[in-house]
This record gives sequence, structure tokens and C-alpha cells, in this order.
Amino acid sequence: MGSIDTEDFEVTEADIFGELCRKNFYTFVQEFWSVIIAEDPVWNWHIEYLCDVLQEYVIRVSQIKDKDGVITKRREPKLSDLLINIPPGTTKSTICTVMLPAWAWTVDPTLRILTASYSQSLSTDHALKSRDIIRSDKYRLYFDDLTIKSDQDNKTHYKNEHTGERYATSVGGTITGFHAHIIIVDDPLNAKEEASAAALETANTFMDTTLSTRKVDKAVTPTILVMQRLNENDPSGNWLNKKGKKIQHIKLPATDKGEIKPEHLKLHYVDGKLDAVRMTDEVLADLRIDLGEYGYSGQMQQDPAPEDGGIWQKWFIPVEDNVFPDPEDMTDYGSDWDTALTEKEINAASANIVSGKIGSNMYIDDFHFVYKEFPDLIAWMRTQPEPHYIEAKASGKSAKQTLVKNGITAIEIPVTGGDKVARARMATPYAQAGRVYVRKSILDKLYNDSEQGILKFPRSKKLDVADALAQAIQRQLGQKDFKFW
Repeated sequence: MGSIDTEDFEVTEADIFGELCRKNFYTFVQEFWSVIIAEDPVWNWHIEYLCDVLQEYVIRVSQIKDKDGVITKRREPKLSDLLINIPPGTTKSTICTVMLPAWAWTVDPTLRILTASYSQSLSTDHALKSRDIIRSDKYRLYFDDLTIKSDQDNKTHYKNEHTGERYATSVGGTITGFHAHIIIVDDPLNAKEEASAAALETANTFMDTTLSTRKVDKAVTPTILVMQRLNENDPSGNWLNKKGKKIQHIKLPATDKGEIKPEHLKLHYVDGKLDAVRMTDEVLADLRIDLGEYGYSGQMQQDPAPEDGGIWQKWFIPVEDNVFPDPEDMTDYGSDWDTALTEKEINAASANIVSGKIGSNMYIDDFHFVYKEFPDLIAWMRTQPEPHYIEAKASGKSAKQTLVKNGITAIEIPVTGGDKVARARMATPYAQAGRVYVRKSILDKLYNDSEQGILKFPRSKKLDVADALAQAIQRQLGQKDFKFW
């Protein structure tokens, strides 16, 4: 290692490289890659892009001093939180959760950084790799004033000599006495497991409730969420559904057949691929087989369900409204229901499918979903065609009894076939066989409604219309296996 003499001081190569790394996060990532990763890197374009965006967030929240300790820049209010949806195997954790905290201290060593992942072991692994960088000979050579305090050097919580801290926790874990300048959440859900309703609720509650109280200054502290999509109700969807929430959204599907955000980044795709070196046609084909259509769509294409549907697909035959059969021309005409007793949209809706039958085919005339409590639900149900075929659960029994008392024909349908997914799988063969016709003016909404669209089932926000649809198809076309009372 050489040196450069000046009149007043000596500038070493370490000083030069350290300053270059401090001024540019991407340079830092390139310089320190080999400290924690043995494999040669593939410097795909998206790595530098993400580094540049992340650098902006760190600089904005940083308080910067000159060599004499005079503050030259104060912390600024955040412009937005940052959401990154990107496939696994694209260096996202190395960039966002391992390298970024280590680099951020070179800019502002007073920063307190909170990181979280779906498991404590994963969070700990990220924190240890960051610590390995900070402890490395190269880091100490480039940034000789940055060392971890010997009396606060735990695997998941360590501090430097300038009041900076790193705290690593898991989704659903407790965070006591720590407030952060930067929050990084990396994979809040385990992609290897189906995202259950309980896991989704835990992750969203952690994001909304726990983390919101762990900020030094709510106006200043940004939250960076990086993950692949697993469900319409996952933390990404939860953020995107919040009206008025300011989010910078980076969405990078594996291929340009998916939606890309910002749109101009599509120009960087080579042969239609995010990373033409690591995501060849053969690799993507194998991933599609291994992950299945839903897993591939969510993890690789950043869409919770395949574009053309999963369990439900575009099998229904559209019929122009002006030639759609009249109710009197159909048999078994009526309304199939999946009822709920709440007007709060965070809970289930009451949904119905209005349909009849001609010959061996079914015709769907209309569908609805509403959020109403008794007696408003009963009043609204009375506006729909009868008889009412109602799923025989607690709310369904109450609705049936009330309707019958008011002289309205209502019939209970037993809940058979397991859960909503199992019941859907029992009904889809009839649709796939071309036996279900739908009024054309409602078909797009049935497929693609932002809340209840069946193409995203079972990863749509709400499952009520799909459940009523499965019941209606079974009632109309599978009656030999379907008993009413």
C-alpha cells in the first residue's frame, strides 16, 4: 500500500479507497463483496440501481459532520417509504440488509438501524455478516474510526463508538427500548411455506403496529421493505392498499411479461429478462416446475397469482347482454350465498352468485359482495332473486331462518368438500369443460376485481365471491353429489 505526500498531510491509498466507498454505496458493495461471499459476483444492472436508490434514503436521514465535528447536514423528513419487490437470488439481502447497514455507518456513525426478517435465525445471520464486514481488516483500514464497542457486541445487537447501533429481530418479535433512524424489513414472510391467514396477520400487525412505535422520529425514519409477493394481503399488498401512504415502489419481475416499476427500467431487460446471466430460459423453466404456477408468479414475477389465473382460469364463456337468457327461460334460477355479518371491510363480505340452468349448462346472470350487518343484510338479500341457497354455517343459518320467517324461500346448502380451496377444485372441472356461461358485462369484474377477482384466488384479498361461485356451480352442475335441505 503506497502513499501520496502533500504539504500538510499524507493521503494513503486506503484513504482514497475509503472515501470512494463512503461516497458511493455501489462502490462499497463491489469493494467488500469478497469479505463475506466466496463466489464471483454477477454485476447485473439492477444491483447498481438499487444501491443508488438506497443511498438516497441513507443520505437523507443522515446527520453529517465535517472533520472538525461541525454539522454540515441535518436529518431531513423522509419523502416516502421504499418497497422493493424482486425475485430471490438477486442479491437483495446482501445489498439491503448486510451491506447497507455497514455502509450507512461510514456516512453517519450515529445511525441506529433496525432490521427484521421472518425468522430470528435469518435476521441474526444478516446481522453477523454485517458485523463480519465491520470487523474486517479492510473496513478497519478504510474507516479506522469505526469499531464495535467491546461491551456491546452481541450477535443481534451491537453498537459502535459513536452511538450508532444495529438491532436485528424477527417478525412478531419484541423490540424493547430501541428506536431507529432506519428500518429494514427483508422477507417478512417465509416463501417456502404457504402464507397462512395467521402468518399474514402477524406480519402486517408487526409492520403496522410494532414498527410504527420503533422510530426515532416518525417524520424522518424511513422503512425499507424488500420481499417477493406471496399474497394480495401480504405486507406489500397491505402497504399498497393504504390510501395516502407515500411509497416509492420498485417492482422487478424475472421477465418483462410482468409489470415493471418504474416502467423505464424495462429498457434494461436483456432478452426480456431481469438478469440474463442468472435467469436463463432453462433456469426459469426449472423454477416454474419446482415452484408451481403460484410460487413462480409470486416469487419470480412479483404477482401473487398467475396472470391467466391459477385454480380459476378464464374458462367462462361470455354472452352478450342483449342475448343473455331471461330468468324465466332458465331452471333452478336463484342466488347462491356466502354470508357474513359485518359491515367492516377488513372482514369477510356477504357474496352471492345469481344463476340459472339451460340444459346441461349454467348461466351466471349477476354477482355481488356487500359488507352489511343484520338487519341490513337481510333487507338487501330480499332484493336478490330467490330462492336463496345459503351456506349452512352460523351466519347462513341465521339468514335462512330470518328469510323464511318473512315468507322468502331460503334453502341451506351443507358445507362439504373441505376448505374454500378444496371446494373450488371440486367446481372448476365444470367451468373448464365449457359449461359455464356468464353475462359479458360482469365477466371482467368477476375475473379481475381488485378485492374479489377469482383469478387471484386463493391469494386474493377476499375469497367470498369465489366461495359462492364454487357453491353455485356445484349446485347447478354437480347436483347428483350435492344434497340440500
